[in-house]
Amino acid sequence: MRKITTALLLLIATLVAAQSTTRQDSLLNIGRMWRDNHNFEMAIDQFLRAGGDEAEYEMALTHYYMGKISMALSESRSIAKRGNNFSLDAEVLTALCRESQGFERAAIRIYKNATAQGSSRAAYHYAAMLLRKGHRDEAEQWAQKSIMLNKNNADAHLLLATVMTEKNERFKSMMPIYYFLLINNDEEKQRLAYRQLISLWRESAKAINLIKTIKVPDPFNDAINRQIEQWATSDSIAKVPAKEQITMLCQQTERLFRYLLETSELNLDFWQVTYTDFFVKFVTRNFVTPYVYYIADAEHHADVLVWTSSETYLFNEFRLWMEAQ
Repeated sequence: MRKITTALLLLIATLVAAQSTTRQDSLLNIGRMWRDNHNFEMAIDQFLRAGGDEAEYEMALTHYYMGKISMALSESRSIAKRGNNFSLDAEVLTALCRESQGFERAAIRIYKNATAQGSSRAAYHYAAMLLRKGHRDEAEQWAQKSIMLNKNNADAHLLLATVMTEKNERFKSMMPIYYFLLINNDEEKQRLAYRQLISLWRESAKAINLIKTIKVPDPFNDAINRQIEQWATSDSIAKVPAKEQITMLCQQTERLFRYLLETSELNLDFWQVTYTDFFVKFVTRNFVTPYVYYIADAEHHADVLVWTSSETYLFNEFRLWMEAQ
């Protein structure tokens, strides 16, 4: 009887712990939702109710978003000293606070130290600082470093796309946007990034010739840029209705990914390892069309619903494959 009682007690303790964890996660998620909607007081209330190290970090981050930099700095420093799972994130937040206060050297030192410890977010924020200061080449390098540390850091892909757009390198702008659109979960950012992609296709015919001369010749990317110019000139993706725009984007994306499939072995660098080797699989698996409809959903939801209802099997096959990656 004692063995049965002990077993029951262990089971009850496990269930209580699971319920507690579930409740805490729920409160944290609700708090983040309030914060995303700029209702900071409600967010803080949820974090206080949740309790624990993660909640303390989320409160410090919320205070930073509220502009309470001194409070956020004090809290982030306290968390960073504890050596727990959120200490590295707290260090990055400390750097953000120091940067906001104008202490850029201190922020840079922390960003570099946190990156050396494996923080993708630290590399991302340092890249963003470099871009704001006009140091595009360095910003590109640090954005790439952020992605190499965590390929699922969606914001780093979008930042890299911005850097390459400012450098007038169309192909290198498109690739991170295509990838961002695949992994991002923020609908508003998805919509803006999709429009940015369409704009890149639309403007390629006019702006491709403005690409800056690179110190070291890059024949592979130059060749792709010429192809993009040719395709963009022959088909103007911006002048058609929504449904036809998606169809044309499918066509343009198929052309681009197929070209990469046929020629990418000439370009063994960050761009191939991070983007090309992944996207060429869409061609061989016939996934380009479901992929384009997937990324177009935030902007053309009704048209995407019509297509997915008629191509349910292909779309589900694409989603299942993606979930397995």
